[in-house]
Amino acid sequence: MLRKTKAIPAAGIVLAVLLGGCSSSAPSEPPAGGKADALTDVDVSDASAEQAAEISDRMATADEYRAAFQRYRECLSAAGFELTDLDPTGSVYEYAVPDAAVEDGADAECYDAEFRYVDMLWQTAEDVQNSSDTAQLHRECLQERGIEPADTLEQMSEQLREAGIELPECLS
Repeated sequence: MLRKTKAIPAAGIVLAVLLGGCSSSAPSEPPAGGKADALTDVDVSDASAEQAAEISDRMATADEYRAAFQRYRECLSAAGFELTDLDPTGSVYEYAVPDAAVEDGADAECYDAEFRYVDMLWQTAEDVQNSSDTAQLHRECLQERGIEPADTLEQMSEQLREAGIELPECLS
């Protein structure tokens, strides 16, 4: 069996961070820009040295995302497991993890050490969110209702709320 994975949707990451209640070695104050990032109040002590260096500026670049994913993939391979159904063409990679890797604990260990925190920062980055499938769905929903979509996913979500449009209505 395989567990199909598309990196965690950004809203899920934010919700998990808000509800997680984890202790933290990360600063609890928002970064210099004034906006909390996905790692605020998240314990990142299990990150490898490479991942810790990549997240030290509280941002993830495309190169860091690719490198962290490759380390995660190599870690799983070293544990005897291979990712399948890999699609690295989008801004967020899609892949399948063997159930045995999940059951063995190798997936969680490798993901946390090599990719998790870079993945969280990458998926919650405004540019990535604004180019996501979710953003495209918001754009199309607004346009179909004669509303000119705003530039960001956050602004488009607000437009939907103001217009009294529930997201499930956009799927029909």
